[in-house]
Amino acid sequence: MWLILSSLVLLASLPDTPRTRQHLPEVTVRAQPRTRTLRAPGETKGLHTAFGRELTPGRAVAVWHGPPDTTRVYVVRAVRLQLGSRMPEAVHDLPKHRRNLPEGRLHLWLSPGTMTTGPVASQNLLPQKLLLTAETATQEKGWIRFEVADQRLVLPTRGLFVVAEGLPTTDTETFVRQRVLTAPYDGHTPPQDLDFRKIKPGQSARSYRYVEMLRSDGSARLVPSSSFPALAYRLVATAAECHSWLLVDHRGQPASWQSVPQDLAPMRRALPNESVSDYNYELVLEVEEL
Repeated sequence: MWLILSSLVLLASLPDTPRTRQHLPEVTVRAQPRTRTLRAPGETKGLHTAFGRELTPGRAVAVWHGPPDTTRVYVVRAVRLQLGSRMPEAVHDLPKHRRNLPEGRLHLWLSPGTMTTGPVASQNLLPQKLLLTAETATQEKGWIRFEVADQRLVLPTRGLFVVAEGLPTTDTETFVRQRVLTAPYDGHTPPQDLDFRKIKPGQSARSYRYVEMLRSDGSARLVPSSSFPALAYRLVATAAECHSWLLVDHRGQPASWQSVPQDLAPMRRALPNESVSDYNYELVLEVEEL
């Protein structure tokens, strides 16, 4: 609530003197803290952003948020994310029906870091990670909200990252690897992995992406990648507007964090005539401005 004290008139009456009138300047007083939503830039563009990007086990993304005004103090009230529609498996699979989680879960947490250095994802500014499951992913239009106001976490002046990581459906399973098959897996025919080296330049090949999971009894199962949670995202016009980072696997090397423009650089070099847009994930902060 804002209280506006405007043109307050004080009347003073003194003996044997004329009555005087004094005008005070306009003053703004903040009676209650202001709540603000910190959302990375971006624009939704039809089919280009109709489907989210999957967070299969082992994958992680992060979005940076900084204080709107470094002279003020902001306390984090909530962490929000928007689930994107998973890719359809049939014509009747409408986008609005595919924000559920038939497989997988998500961990979310807040980590220190800057736009230039990326997230220090090993550090969690919350007492424990937030967990998104099929039971909690039920809010309208895919928006999920986690209340964290009781932690009284102050937004650092250098900003912080909202980190989201894909998890197996249960704690009894372990992620093994990502697989790309030549045909849909039917549970009977041995799966055949696509050999990208055999695809000649200018040719294309149908591919089907799966995640191999290991059960506690030692048996394995293949799960379509499209069954896992997908995060909504929006496109940005310039790299400067991109606040999103990805945990990228390197063959034979530990995974490391890269900004989206860094991750897209090889594709842009390989396809110089194609338009490749940067983007931001829908990982949002609600803060209270004191």
